[in-house]
Amino acid sequence: MVIPMNRNSIRWRLPISYAVIALVAALSLGSMMLLVLRSYYAQQEQEYLYGNAITLQPVIEQILQSDLPQAALQDQIKGLSFLSQTQIRLIDTSGNIIADSGVPDANQVVAVSGGVPIAGNVMFSVPANPPAEKGPLFIYKSDQSVPLPQVVPFEKQIPPGKAGDIILSVKASPYGYGFVAVGIDPSRRSSQSATLLLRASDGNKLGVLEFSNGPSYGADVINAVTNAWLVASLFAIVIAALTGWFISKRVTSPVLALEHATRQMESGDLSVRVNLQNEKQQEFLSLANSFNGMAEQIEQTVSTLRAFVADAAHELHTPLTALQANIELARDEENASARTRYLSRAQEQGQRLEALVKSLLDLSRIEAADADAKSEFVTVDLIQLVKEIGEQFASRAEQTDRSFTMNIPDDAVSVLGNETQLRQVVINLLENALKFTPADGQIILNLEQTDNEIRLKVSDSGIGIPPEDLPHLFERFHRGRNVSEFTGNGLGLAIVKAIVQSHSGKVEAQSPGLGEGSVFIMNLPLD
Repeated sequence: MVIPMNRNSIRWRLPISYAVIALVAALSLGSMMLLVLRSYYAQQEQEYLYGNAITLQPVIEQILQSDLPQAALQDQIKGLSFLSQTQIRLIDTSGNIIADSGVPDANQVVAVSGGVPIAGNVMFSVPANPPAEKGPLFIYKSDQSVPLPQVVPFEKQIPPGKAGDIILSVKASPYGYGFVAVGIDPSRRSSQSATLLLRASDGNKLGVLEFSNGPSYGADVINAVTNAWLVASLFAIVIAALTGWFISKRVTSPVLALEHATRQMESGDLSVRVNLQNEKQQEFLSLANSFNGMAEQIEQTVSTLRAFVADAAHELHTPLTALQANIELARDEENASARTRYLSRAQEQGQRLEALVKSLLDLSRIEAADADAKSEFVTVDLIQLVKEIGEQFASRAEQTDRSFTMNIPDDAVSVLGNETQLRQVVINLLENALKFTPADGQIILNLEQTDNEIRLKVSDSGIGIPPEDLPHLFERFHRGRNVSEFTGNGLGLAIVKAIVQSHSGKVEAQSPGLGEGSVFIMNLPLD
């Protein structure tokens, strides 16, 4: 089945909705994750700066109290800057910068001078003019002859050819020092800073120590996580859209099947049904079953209406033709007696047409009544109603030499219904019994009550009903094969069935066979 791609259809909107939900979820989770990571690494960078500042605070306070020359002080600050991989600035009490290491270079040369190490006798120095091929020099010196914090000239620190001297090139990283690069961009620095107050041994303020441009611990990690998050988000959106497409296909397939069936019905094919045998969703199965039930009811109703129209046209055609013929004969007839006879026959056909039309209207009104009609039902004393009608027919039966017997209980029995319609049911049944029962025949009217219903039975010893007519007896315009000699339009019993069913009751006909009479039984629920 070709599925139209309409942007307003579920088939289009569902994948888009899934993709949007995945996008919103990815943005929310990713933003929260990056926020947590940035906060965590900012805290780590801040703690790193404060940790170095607190550790080096007493050393720098000792250096400042030694009255070193400006160049020597700058060298010491640069050495400490390399060790901590931070930018160190010394600010005096007037706010002037007295030393600034600048952003430390990640590539340094370390010279270790041989000798006997003595704890506390370590000199840090970066010469002003180091050898170009080696880069800046940072010197660890353990030599008793040079007490801290004296700065030793470069040529005295590393005499040429002195045994035990080692010069190494090291690489700085956020993780420490090594002899090879670790693949991390050293130019990326933290935006955090830490500031501590410097005081002399007597408590006087020396200035402010500021640490900044420390290692950016999380930059590379955050960048890697961001890239992975973007790739994962794109993948999730694609998967969500494909999932939405698959689900929309599963959802819309039964709907489209129903739509296709309705279009076929619209084009006039009332026999179409929806087959969802492979569908697992109970809701769609229930919808398909309801649709099929509705389609079957519509097909049956339309078929019944078509048959009704055809039968009505046939039934109306016969008296109309006879009516027209008698009128034409009366018009051309010069003999007054013959003309009167023709007009009398035309009048009979007119009365027949009137009765037929009235019966059709009654039947259509009864069948068109909906559930709201039951709200207008009232309590009807069926004993009194049947007794009144029975007495009238008993008189008519006596006048035509027929026996009429009534067996009706004395206690009142009530049902909920329309009194006029229930009266018509009893009259129609007794009219048929009286019509089809010959002289000296017998008619019996019984009314009895059971536990939850009341039963009306009309029996006669008339012409009976052929077995092949019994299944069709209550259909519109159906007349038995043995009633051609009797007047009627074939709607009386159809009206009886429609009324009884509208009162939630049942009606049936029984007959042993031709010439053996018949029995009509009506059951109604008690009030």
